[in-house]
Amino acid sequence: MMLTKNNPRIGKAVVILKQLSADERTRMLAEDREKAWKDQQGRIDFALQKGRMEGSKEGVTETKTETAKKALSKGLPIELIQDLTGLKAEEIVALKTE
Repeated sequence: MMLTKNNPRIGKAVVILKQLSADERTRMLAEDREKAWKDQQGRIDFALQKGRMEGSKEGVTETKTETAKKALSKGLPIELIQDLTGLKAEEIVALKTE
C-alpha cells in the first residue's frame, strides 16, 4: 500500500489492526462494543425524534389556544372559533373563564 510506505503511523496502525483482527475474542469484543454503541445511538435518535414531535404538538396546541383567546376577546361566536381552531366547545368555554 502506498499510504503505509509514506506514513509510518498508518503502517503501524495497519499492523495492529491485523493483529487484533486475528484474535477471535478481541474481534468479538470489538463487534459487541460497536453493536452496543449503535444501539445506544438508536435510542438517542428515537428519544430526540419523540421529543421533537411532542414539542411540535405542544406548540400547535398553544397556537390554537392563543387564537381562541383572541377570537373570544373579539366577541366571535364559539362555533366559529371551533371551526378556526379545531378546539372543542368545552375547551373554548373553559378559556373564557381564565
